[in-house]
Amino acid sequence: MKLIYWNSKKQSDFKTIECILGEENPDILFLSESNKNLFEDNKFYLELIDYEHFENPGCQRVIILKKKNLKLSLAIQSPFYTSVKCLDNNIFIISVHLPSQMFQHMDGLKSHIRLFRQDIDSLIGDSSKVDIIVIGDFNVNPFEKPMIDFDGFAASNSVNLRKKITHLQNTKELYYNPTWKLYRENSFPGTKYFRRPSASAYDVLEHHFLDQVVVSYSLSQKIIEEKIKVLEETTTKVFFDKMTSSILESDHLPLIYEFKT
Repeated sequence: MKLIYWNSKKQSDFKTIECILGEENPDILFLSESNKNLFEDNKFYLELIDYEHFENPGCQRVIILKKKNLKLSLAIQSPFYTSVKCLDNNIFIISVHLPSQMFQHMDGLKSHIRLFRQDIDSLIGDSSKVDIIVIGDFNVNPFEKPMIDFDGFAASNSVNLRKKITHLQNTKELYYNPTWKLYRENSFPGTKYFRRPSASAYDVLEHHFLDQVVVSYSLSQKIIEEKIKVLEETTTKVFFDKMTSSILESDHLPLIYEFKT
C-alpha cells in the first residue's frame, strides 16, 4: 500500500497534483492547505487516471484523493485530522494537519498531541491490537518531546520497539516512527525549512521533518517491507531545487510511505 501526504500551501495548479498521482500512483493522496473545489472542478480528469475525491465532512484541514477501486469507510473526524478504514485490509489510516509552531508553545503542541493520541486509543483502538497508520503534518520533529515522550505520542525510533512501557504504575503502548530513516540525508534533512531560534524552540536547526508517519505496534509487526521517502521531483515538476536547496512548489515537500504486509 502506498500513501502520500503533502501540505501544498494552497497549490492551485491541478497539473501538479495530477503528475503526483500519475507518476507515483499512490493508493491515497492526502492534501492540506488545498481547496476541494480544485478537485470538484477537475473531477473528469481525476476519473481519467482512476482517482476520485473522497468526501470527509468534519475535517477541513485534510483532503482525500483515492484510487476509485479502493474501498474506504469514514472513521472519526476532527478539525485537525481525518481518518478512514481500508476495508480490504482493515487498516485505519489517519491523516493530520496539527497546529503550527508559529503560533503555539512547544508545551501546547505536546498537550494537543497527547489528546490526539488519547482520541486514537479510545475511539479506534490500542496500538497492540489495531492496525493503524498516521501520516501528515505534525508540526514537530520526530525527536521532539511531543513525539517521543511517554506523555506525548510515545513514538519510538526503532522497529524493534517494546509493545508497552510502564512508568510510575501508568502503562502506555508505543508506536513506531519510520520517519527517522530519512535523517540519512544530511544536505537537506527535512520536508520543511525554517530558521530557529523561534517562538517555540531555542535551538539552531533549520531543516525539519514536520511531516511524519507513525505506525501502530500491531501493524509494525506485520510489515515485511517498507519504503519512506521525500518526493523531490517528477518528470514534469521539480519540488526541490538541489542547486539552491530550496522548496519550489510549496513550503513543504510531499512525503511518501509504502509498505507490504
